[in-house]
Amino acid sequence: MNADARPLHRTLASARQRLEAAGIRPEEAAVDVDLFARTILGWDRAQVVVALASPTPDTLEPRLSDWLARRARREPTAYIVSIREFWGLDFHVTPAVLIPRPETELIVEEAVRLASDANAPAAHGWRIADIGTGSGCIAVSVLRALPGCSMVATDVSRDALVVAEENARRHGVADRVEFMTTAYLEGVGGTFDLIAANPPYVRDGDAPALAADVRHEPDVALFGGDDGLRHIAGVLGAAAASLKPHGWLAMEFGLGQEDDVRRLAEADASLRLERIREDLQGIARTAVFQRAETSRS
Repeated sequence: MNADARPLHRTLASARQRLEAAGIRPEEAAVDVDLFARTILGWDRAQVVVALASPTPDTLEPRLSDWLARRARREPTAYIVSIREFWGLDFHVTPAVLIPRPETELIVEEAVRLASDANAPAAHGWRIADIGTGSGCIAVSVLRALPGCSMVATDVSRDALVVAEENARRHGVADRVEFMTTAYLEGVGGTFDLIAANPPYVRDGDAPALAADVRHEPDVALFGGDDGLRHIAGVLGAAAASLKPHGWLAMEFGLGQEDDVRRLAEADASLRLERIREDLQGIARTAVFQRAETSRS
């Protein structure tokens, strides 16, 4: 087996320097290079550490150089390696879907909390919807945590649903989720005990200010109109129409949109805002609503 004459630690140091020269922060470059090496070699972190003084395996190239070039152009790391961890699970991701983010785990946390509440004895048979499912990270994570529940997951992008369907199969929940190409819950019959949603909420005019990495993600999953509220309002309307009495909605929203979310909720008496959750940075991020007992007039 031919190998690069340089020890592995020098090859990886050179890779980090290449990313740093492209403007990527040193700490990010270190994480990226470590992930690239482990993914290409099929090693865990301990195996990399043990091999640092050994010659660089020839199997690292040419893929490493290709991945470094893509990352230097600010292509997100998750798209390069095709995997992003969420809720302790590995999800396949492509440029057709939004990359799962840690703050979105609050939606899964709330869904599990609500369905597991002692006051919800029928929760094991809950029917749940995931609006704008994207990679399916919310739907799949909730179903893994709640094995007695079923799911309808919708998205306007058929390409995104292909990714979500693969992730459902990957994690053994495909038999409990129905994927539908539609906006919100249009054309979906029946009512739901719980609706989860991470709608697009970036203001259209904020596009130039987004990080270069983010601009690689699909516009349809990012932008929510001039005020960023178009799809938030759409989700609230879908929840008001499709939740069972006393059913729940867990929805993510953007930085600085808390007051707008409260205002939109107050305009419809059929939804009561139960709580706002903050992410680990202290940013108001997730709203939990409960459906009123009676139908809205």
